[in-house]
Amino acid sequence: MDPDISAADAFALLSTRQSSFAPGSTALDRRRFLQMLGLGVGGGMLLDTVGIEGLDRWIPGSLRNAFAAPLGADQGVLVLIGMYGGNDGLNTVVPYANPKYGAYRSNIALSPSSVLPLDAAVGLHPNLAFVKSLWDQQKVAVVQGVGYPNPNLSHFDSMATWMYGNAVPSSMPTTGWVGRWVDGLGASAELLTTAVIGTDLPLHMIGAGRQAVTIPEYGLSYGAGTDATSARMYDGVRAYSASLAGRGPWHDAFAATERSQLDMTHTIAPAFTPDPPDGALLKKLTIAARLINADIGLRVIDASFDAFDTHSDEPDEHGKRMAELDAGLQGFFAALDARFAGRVTVMTFSEFGRTPWSNGSLGTDHGTTNNHFVIGNNVNGGLYGQQPSLQKVVGGVPKDLDEWDRVDFNVDFRSLYATVLDGLLGGGSSTVLGAAYPKLDLFRAAGTTTGGSGGGSAGGGSNAAGADLVSIVPDRLLDTRLGAGTPIGAGGSITLPVAGVRSVPANAVAAVLNVTAVGATSSSFLTVWPTGVVRPGTSSLNMAGGDVVPNLVIAKLGDGGQVDIFNHAGEVHCVVDVVGYFQSAAASRFTSLSPARILDTRSGLGAAAAAVGPGGVLDLQVTGQGGVDPGADTVVLNVTVTEPSASGFVTVWPTGAAMPTASNLNFVPAQTVPNLVLAKLGVGGKVSLFNSAGSTQIIADVLGYFGPTGGSRLTSIAPARLLDTRDPAGPSFGPVGQTPLVVPVVGRGGVPSSGVTAVVLNVTATDGTRGSYVTVYPNGQDAPTASNLNTTAGQARANLVIAKVGPDGAVAMFNSSGAIHLIADVVGYFTG
Repeated sequence: MDPDISAADAFALLSTRQSSFAPGSTALDRRRFLQMLGLGVGGGMLLDTVGIEGLDRWIPGSLRNAFAAPLGADQGVLVLIGMYGGNDGLNTVVPYANPKYGAYRSNIALSPSSVLPLDAAVGLHPNLAFVKSLWDQQKVAVVQGVGYPNPNLSHFDSMATWMYGNAVPSSMPTTGWVGRWVDGLGASAELLTTAVIGTDLPLHMIGAGRQAVTIPEYGLSYGAGTDATSARMYDGVRAYSASLAGRGPWHDAFAATERSQLDMTHTIAPAFTPDPPDGALLKKLTIAARLINADIGLRVIDASFDAFDTHSDEPDEHGKRMAELDAGLQGFFAALDARFAGRVTVMTFSEFGRTPWSNGSLGTDHGTTNNHFVIGNNVNGGLYGQQPSLQKVVGGVPKDLDEWDRVDFNVDFRSLYATVLDGLLGGGSSTVLGAAYPKLDLFRAAGTTTGGSGGGSAGGGSNAAGADLVSIVPDRLLDTRLGAGTPIGAGGSITLPVAGVRSVPANAVAAVLNVTAVGATSSSFLTVWPTGVVRPGTSSLNMAGGDVVPNLVIAKLGDGGQVDIFNHAGEVHCVVDVVGYFQSAAASRFTSLSPARILDTRSGLGAAAAAVGPGGVLDLQVTGQGGVDPGADTVVLNVTVTEPSASGFVTVWPTGAAMPTASNLNFVPAQTVPNLVLAKLGVGGKVSLFNSAGSTQIIADVLGYFGPTGGSRLTSIAPARLLDTRDPAGPSFGPVGQTPLVVPVVGRGGVPSSGVTAVVLNVTATDGTRGSYVTVYPNGQDAPTASNLNTTAGQARANLVIAKVGPDGAVAMFNSSGAIHLIADVVGYFTG
């Protein structure tokens, strides 16, 4: 295959041309209809070579019975928009705050003032105003950095890879991923389960035994006439095909085909009345919406367009494509009946992206990774994956990309396919794709769609939308030091069952875990995330090596009610204690507070002015302190140990209950260590704190509480990075001094743009120039006398933070001394 083959020629070779005749001919429609049914008339297969025994394969059972059936109550619909030629993802989802973007593309870069900002780092092409309006309603997921290993820059090869949807094919594939999904439906598949709006049937819509129906955007004229002559002809056709004629199965099959052609046209005709609007994609998507409205059982519809191979004149040509995409989507959702608004998802794809550098012809060349949209009322809107990096690392040092460098992917396109197959189309991704791929957290739970009316959600995933807390006495789930004593190796991960284990019921959707790293052999970090979801580029806790480091983690539970735990480098043991879980049923709800100190043994606040000795227990009154309601049943505290005289640990548990075999924070002599603690309240609204060894000062700041009345519910999400001041491409590049850093949190990383009362952040401080502490608080308020994490010079330290959101949708971060880099990953949010 010529590696320089054009996109149009590549698509032609990867498609079955359903007709070579001009539109409007009655003969054409009958001929095309027979091809739709798989009879292959004119398609290179002579009928007399098929044999009677092939009749069942080539004339589906749906033809002999009913070729269309309404959607089932739990069935979703996927609309695919292919952007053939290689869409420029960097000028679609624009890294406008990254100076490298403007430097590499000085002649085609979109100005920061022209883009439609999604957050402080990326924005949409200015011609995507309707898409931006859907983003503002949390209906758009932007999946960044999509690609595949060892990418190919040929239109044909890469297009074949995306259409095939399995391992990179070594020879010409004969089936595609949607077609194989339909094959897997077996007898439940109908003739109209999948369709292509157009006359070319692309590879991804072809299976081994099934293929999609092609519906020309100009309609099927045979059977659609309303004049008296046409009516007489149709009546005659129906009459001669109404019963078996005794002339053999092929005669009867063709007679049935003619009759079904009339029925098919009658079914489809409403999609063309009134005439669809002009515009290639707008027309296709309007027809697609009308066909969905007809409720004829369509599950996957392809409505694609081309001309994205912008080697030259990209500002004008790509701008036109973006306007076409925006207008098409606006027309689609305007035409879509509200009954289906919560069941339909639109997904874009393209064979590759474009180069990060522009060329001298106001264009770009074939690239690798790309950004794609997943859109619908059932979609968890937000940014997923990571924007393609515009730097490379050489010898551990970041360097600018050279002109012909390509960028690495971070989300395999088959993970995107697996997500829609399992989350929208009912499952079977590992069979269709030939392997199990991690899934993205793109779909809302049933009944939690945004906007629109009716329909519900056909989405998947165990999203903990609107979850309430049940706090428990700490209970140990994992200690890798026990039994065989096998640590987690470098780059290794383990899967930890949580739901249905010990104190956690099977219906839990998220868990509150105290995760401790013990005896790491090198500097490293751990990441905790939902099983079955792509591992995010975030961390849950950091360790220097040889130390014992805890951190509280609120983790959404993934496949099988489990979480995965990843270790970056060296070997490390891991201990996990569960202190609570979230469930969809009503329980305790969260009230966020501005941080307030309620315990400091150094000054005598909340307890005697004395260090807690070895084996000592301190009972702390919580209700009625720092804004905590007397009816609270659980408290969120940031507990800090300082000036310890020996290595040890502190355990926090409900006063009056037996002390559990668990720890909340660990320390070595002279160290200052904080950790977030979510503790059930015991007798008298108190918690007890135990110090295992030596003497130590203990400080506690209250951040909020849970109770049975009022308050907000948690939505847990897969971790997403909101801030990294080390990133030269980020909006807040550079170490933070004593000026508070404002971090917008709403409308980012899967957090809605409205209705949010608090966010759950994992905040990491690293590379500090001196000992310091960091406080996170609602933007717009004065910094409180409290801290969230404490660090020493050069140390990396993480701590979970539940922070009340300021009126502008942001939090502020204050560094008390020196300069330090800050990182923040969002793992959930509360809405009231």
